[in-house]
Amino acid sequence: MESLRLRCPARDKDLLIAELSELGTLGIAEEDSPDGWSTLEAYFERRFDTARWPSYQSEWKAHDPAAAAAWQRHWEPVTVGERFFLVPDWRDDPAPPGRLRLVVHAGQASGSGYSTPTQLVLRALEEVLRPEDRFLDAGTGSGILCEAARLLGARRIAACDIDPVAVAEARRFKAPAQLWIGSPRSVRAASFDVVAANLNGHTLHSLHKELARVLAPGGRLVICGFKPHWRDLLVQAFGLPVAGSVAAEGYCALTLQAAGAGTA
Repeated sequence: MESLRLRCPARDKDLLIAELSELGTLGIAEEDSPDGWSTLEAYFERRFDTARWPSYQSEWKAHDPAAAAAWQRHWEPVTVGERFFLVPDWRDDPAPPGRLRLVVHAGQASGSGYSTPTQLVLRALEEVLRPEDRFLDAGTGSGILCEAARLLGARRIAACDIDPVAVAEARRFKAPAQLWIGSPRSVRAASFDVVAANLNGHTLHSLHKELARVLAPGGRLVICGFKPHWRDLLVQAFGLPVAGSVAAEGYCALTLQAAGAGTA
Protein backbone atom coordinates (compact mmCIF):
# COMPACT_ATOMS: atom_id res chain seq x y z
CA MET A 1 0.00 0.00 0.00
CA GLU A 2 1.09 3.59 -0.69
CA SER A 3 0.20 6.80 1.10
CA LEU A 4 -0.02 10.21 -0.53
CA ARG A 5 0.63 13.20 1.72
CA LEU A 6 -0.82 16.49 0.46
CA ARG A 7 -0.60 19.96 2.01
CA CYS A 8 -3.29 22.41 0.92
CA PRO A 9 -5.03 25.59 2.11
CA ALA A 10 -7.75 24.71 4.64
CA ARG A 11 -10.39 26.23 2.35
CA ASP A 12 -9.55 23.60 -0.29
CA LYS A 13 -9.59 20.62 2.07
CA ASP A 14 -13.18 19.43 1.53
CA LEU A 15 -12.90 19.58 -2.25
CA LEU A 16 -9.57 17.74 -2.17
CA ILE A 17 -11.03 15.03 0.09
CA ALA A 18 -13.88 14.57 -2.40
CA GLU A 19 -11.36 14.21 -5.26
CA LEU A 20 -9.30 11.67 -3.31
CA SER A 21 -12.46 9.70 -2.52
CA GLU A 22 -13.39 9.65 -6.21
CA LEU A 23 -9.90 8.32 -6.97
CA GLY A 24 -10.61 5.29 -4.78
CA THR A 25 -8.69 6.07 -1.60
CA LEU A 26 -8.73 3.40 1.10
CA GLY A 27 -8.85 6.07 3.78
CA ILE A 28 -7.79 9.62 4.64
CA ALA A 29 -6.15 11.08 7.75
CA GLU A 30 -6.54 14.84 8.29
CA GLU A 31 -4.45 17.33 10.22
CA ASP A 32 -5.27 21.07 10.43
CA SER A 33 -2.68 23.63 11.48
CA PRO A 34 -3.20 27.15 12.94
CA ASP A 35 -1.62 28.79 9.89
CA GLY A 36 -4.68 28.03 7.73
CA TRP A 37 -3.22 24.96 6.01
CA SER A 38 -4.30 21.33 6.14
CA THR A 39 -2.35 18.12 5.62
CA LEU A 40 -4.10 15.07 4.21
CA GLU A 41 -2.66 11.57 4.08
CA ALA A 42 -4.59 9.33 1.67
CA TYR A 43 -3.96 5.61 1.22
CA PHE A 44 -4.03 3.87 -2.17
CA GLU A 45 -3.15 0.46 -3.56
CA ARG A 46 -0.61 2.01 -5.92
CA ARG A 47 0.85 5.35 -6.93
CA PHE A 48 -0.36 7.67 -9.67
CA ASP A 49 0.67 11.02 -11.15
CA THR A 50 -0.13 13.94 -8.83
CA ALA A 51 0.36 16.59 -11.53
CA ARG A 52 -3.39 17.30 -11.29
CA TRP A 53 -2.56 19.26 -8.09
CA PRO A 54 0.35 21.51 -9.17
CA SER A 55 -0.19 24.05 -6.38
CA TYR A 56 -0.13 21.54 -3.50
CA GLN A 57 2.90 19.96 -1.86
CA SER A 58 2.72 16.20 -2.40
CA GLU A 59 4.79 13.20 -1.33
CA TRP A 60 4.33 9.45 -1.78
CA LYS A 61 5.39 6.96 0.89
CA ALA A 62 5.30 3.15 0.94
CA HIS A 63 3.48 1.26 3.73
CA ASP A 64 3.62 -2.37 4.80
CA PRO A 65 0.87 -4.92 3.96
CA ALA A 66 -0.36 -4.97 7.56
CA ALA A 67 -1.31 -1.30 7.24
CA ALA A 68 -3.20 -2.07 4.05
CA ALA A 69 -5.14 -4.81 5.82
CA ALA A 70 -6.01 -2.37 8.58
CA TRP A 71 -7.46 0.10 6.08
CA GLN A 72 -9.42 -2.62 4.31
CA ARG A 73 -11.26 -3.31 7.55
CA HIS A 74 -12.77 0.19 7.28
CA TRP A 75 -14.46 -0.72 3.98
CA GLU A 76 -17.72 -2.32 5.03
CA PRO A 77 -20.56 -3.42 2.71
CA VAL A 78 -23.27 -0.76 2.44
CA THR A 79 -26.77 -0.56 1.04
CA VAL A 80 -27.50 2.20 -1.47
CA GLY A 81 -31.00 3.25 -2.40
CA GLU A 82 -33.64 0.54 -2.52
CA ARG A 83 -31.83 -2.04 -4.65
CA PHE A 84 -28.05 -1.97 -4.41
CA PHE A 85 -25.66 -3.69 -1.99
CA LEU A 86 -22.07 -2.47 -2.40
CA VAL A 87 -19.31 -4.90 -1.42
CA PRO A 88 -15.50 -4.41 -1.59
CA ASP A 89 -13.96 -6.91 -3.99
CA TRP A 90 -11.97 -8.65 -1.22
CA ARG A 91 -15.14 -9.60 0.69
CA ASP A 92 -17.67 -12.36 -0.04
CA ASP A 93 -20.73 -11.01 1.77
CA PRO A 94 -23.95 -12.11 0.02
CA ALA A 95 -26.55 -9.51 -0.92
CA PRO A 96 -29.60 -9.25 1.35
CA PRO A 97 -32.85 -10.53 -0.20
CA GLY A 98 -34.15 -8.23 -2.91
CA ARG A 99 -30.88 -6.37 -3.44
CA LEU A 100 -28.35 -6.43 -6.28
CA ARG A 101 -24.76 -7.24 -5.29
CA LEU A 102 -22.49 -4.55 -6.77
CA VAL A 103 -18.78 -5.21 -6.32
CA VAL A 104 -16.58 -2.19 -5.55
CA HIS A 105 -13.02 -2.07 -6.86
CA ALA A 106 -10.67 0.30 -5.03
CA GLY A 107 -8.09 1.73 -7.38
CA GLN A 108 -6.88 4.84 -9.16
CA ALA A 109 -10.00 5.60 -11.17
CA SER A 110 -12.87 7.78 -10.06
CA GLY A 111 -16.12 6.24 -8.91
CA SER A 112 -15.20 3.76 -6.21
CA GLY A 113 -18.86 3.56 -5.18
CA TYR A 114 -18.29 4.87 -1.67
CA SER A 115 -18.34 8.56 -2.60
CA THR A 116 -21.55 10.55 -2.18
CA PRO A 117 -21.91 11.58 -5.87
CA THR A 118 -21.54 7.99 -7.11
CA GLN A 119 -24.11 6.74 -4.61
CA LEU A 120 -26.53 9.48 -5.66
CA VAL A 121 -26.21 8.42 -9.30
CA LEU A 122 -26.85 4.80 -8.29
CA ARG A 123 -30.02 5.90 -6.49
CA ALA A 124 -31.14 7.83 -9.57
CA LEU A 125 -30.39 4.95 -11.95
CA GLU A 126 -32.53 2.51 -10.01
CA GLU A 127 -35.42 4.93 -10.58
CA VAL A 128 -34.93 5.75 -14.26
CA LEU A 129 -33.19 2.81 -15.95
CA ARG A 130 -35.57 0.19 -17.34
CA PRO A 131 -34.79 -3.30 -18.61
CA GLU A 132 -33.67 -3.21 -22.26
CA ASP A 133 -32.59 0.46 -22.10
CA ARG A 134 -29.43 1.58 -23.90
CA PHE A 135 -27.01 3.11 -21.39
CA LEU A 136 -24.00 5.44 -21.74
CA ASP A 137 -21.66 6.34 -18.88
CA ALA A 138 -19.81 9.57 -19.75
CA GLY A 139 -16.73 9.78 -17.54
CA THR A 140 -16.88 6.15 -16.45
CA GLY A 141 -14.05 6.14 -13.90
CA SER A 142 -13.91 2.64 -12.40
CA GLY A 143 -16.89 1.51 -14.48
CA ILE A 144 -19.14 0.94 -11.47
CA LEU A 145 -22.14 2.65 -13.11
CA CYS A 146 -21.85 0.33 -16.13
CA GLU A 147 -21.98 -2.69 -13.85
CA ALA A 148 -24.99 -1.17 -12.07
CA ALA A 149 -26.72 -0.69 -15.44
CA ARG A 150 -26.03 -4.33 -16.32
CA LEU A 151 -27.56 -5.49 -13.05
CA LEU A 152 -30.61 -3.31 -13.75
CA GLY A 153 -31.12 -4.99 -17.14
CA ALA A 154 -29.70 -2.56 -19.70
CA ARG A 155 -29.36 -4.30 -23.08
CA ARG A 156 -26.57 -2.12 -24.48
CA ILE A 157 -23.89 -0.47 -22.34
CA ALA A 158 -21.19 1.93 -23.49
CA ALA A 159 -18.71 4.12 -21.62
CA CYS A 160 -16.03 6.70 -22.22
CA ASP A 161 -13.47 8.66 -20.22
CA ILE A 162 -10.73 11.08 -21.19
CA ASP A 163 -8.43 9.53 -18.56
CA PRO A 164 -6.50 6.51 -19.93
CA VAL A 165 -6.00 5.22 -16.37
CA ALA A 166 -9.76 5.15 -15.83
CA VAL A 167 -10.35 3.27 -19.08
CA ALA A 168 -7.64 0.76 -18.15
CA GLU A 169 -9.25 0.25 -14.74
CA ALA A 170 -12.71 -0.17 -16.27
CA ARG A 171 -11.34 -2.76 -18.71
CA ARG A 172 -10.05 -4.79 -15.75
CA PHE A 173 -13.48 -5.01 -14.15
CA LYS A 174 -16.33 -6.18 -16.41
CA ALA A 175 -15.98 -3.33 -18.87
CA PRO A 176 -18.72 -2.89 -21.50
CA ALA A 177 -17.98 -3.95 -25.05
CA GLN A 178 -18.05 -0.30 -26.14
CA LEU A 179 -15.41 1.53 -24.11
CA TRP A 180 -13.14 4.26 -25.42
CA ILE A 181 -10.80 7.05 -24.40
CA GLY A 182 -12.67 10.18 -25.34
CA SER A 183 -15.99 11.94 -24.87
CA PRO A 184 -19.64 11.70 -25.98
CA ARG A 185 -18.69 13.74 -29.05
CA SER A 186 -17.88 10.38 -30.68
CA VAL A 187 -21.46 9.13 -30.27
CA ARG A 188 -24.22 9.22 -32.86
CA ALA A 189 -27.18 11.46 -31.99
CA ALA A 190 -30.21 9.97 -30.20
CA SER A 191 -28.36 6.71 -29.44
CA PHE A 192 -29.08 6.15 -25.74
CA ASP A 193 -32.14 5.93 -23.51
CA VAL A 194 -30.21 6.70 -20.32
CA VAL A 195 -26.99 8.70 -19.99
CA ALA A 196 -25.09 9.18 -16.72
CA ALA A 197 -22.46 11.88 -16.25
CA ASN A 198 -20.90 12.06 -12.79
CA LEU A 199 -18.58 15.01 -13.46
CA ASN A 200 -17.77 18.41 -12.00
CA GLY A 201 -19.81 21.49 -12.85
CA HIS A 202 -17.33 22.96 -15.33
CA THR A 203 -17.10 19.72 -17.32
CA LEU A 204 -20.86 19.16 -17.35
CA HIS A 205 -21.40 22.70 -18.59
CA SER A 206 -18.82 22.31 -21.37
CA LEU A 207 -20.39 19.01 -22.51
CA HIS A 208 -24.06 19.96 -22.15
CA LYS A 209 -24.77 20.07 -25.89
CA GLU A 210 -23.15 16.69 -26.54
CA LEU A 211 -24.80 14.96 -23.58
CA ALA A 212 -28.22 16.24 -24.65
CA ARG A 213 -27.54 15.36 -28.29
CA VAL A 214 -26.99 11.64 -27.65
CA LEU A 215 -30.27 11.23 -25.74
CA ALA A 216 -32.99 9.32 -27.58
CA PRO A 217 -36.51 10.83 -27.62
CA GLY A 218 -37.82 10.55 -24.07
CA GLY A 219 -34.31 9.69 -22.84
CA ARG A 220 -33.16 10.38 -19.29
CA LEU A 221 -29.92 12.15 -18.40
CA VAL A 222 -28.55 11.77 -14.85
CA ILE A 223 -25.97 14.40 -13.91
CA CYS A 224 -24.06 14.64 -10.62
CA GLY A 225 -20.69 15.60 -9.15
CA PHE A 226 -21.37 19.34 -8.95
CA LYS A 227 -21.86 21.65 -6.00
CA PRO A 228 -25.26 23.33 -5.34
CA HIS A 229 -24.34 26.68 -6.92
CA TRP A 230 -24.09 24.91 -10.31
CA ARG A 231 -27.64 23.52 -10.25
CA ASP A 232 -29.60 26.36 -11.86
CA LEU A 233 -26.84 27.14 -14.34
CA LEU A 234 -26.73 23.53 -15.54
CA VAL A 235 -30.50 23.19 -15.78
CA GLN A 236 -30.60 26.35 -17.87
CA ALA A 237 -27.73 25.19 -20.11
CA PHE A 238 -29.24 21.77 -20.82
CA GLY A 239 -32.70 23.23 -21.42
CA LEU A 240 -34.39 19.98 -20.36
CA PRO A 241 -37.06 19.63 -17.66
CA VAL A 242 -36.04 18.19 -14.32
CA ALA A 243 -37.73 14.80 -13.89
CA GLY A 244 -36.12 13.86 -10.56
CA SER A 245 -33.64 14.91 -7.92
CA VAL A 246 -31.80 13.26 -5.01
CA ALA A 247 -29.39 15.07 -2.70
CA ALA A 248 -26.99 14.35 0.17
CA GLU A 249 -23.93 15.89 1.80
CA GLY A 250 -23.80 18.97 -0.41
CA TYR A 251 -24.25 17.10 -3.70
CA CYS A 252 -27.27 16.64 -5.94
CA ALA A 253 -28.09 14.19 -8.74
CA LEU A 254 -30.55 15.57 -11.27
CA THR A 255 -32.51 13.56 -13.81
CA LEU A 256 -33.29 15.57 -16.95
CA GLN A 257 -35.64 14.20 -19.59
CA ALA A 258 -35.68 14.75 -23.32
CA ALA A 259 -38.93 15.37 -25.13
CA GLY A 260 -40.49 12.67 -27.25
CA ALA A 261 -41.49 9.03 -26.93
CA GLY A 262 -41.68 7.79 -23.37
CA THR A 263 -41.86 11.25 -21.82
CA ALA A 264 -44.03 11.22 -18.72
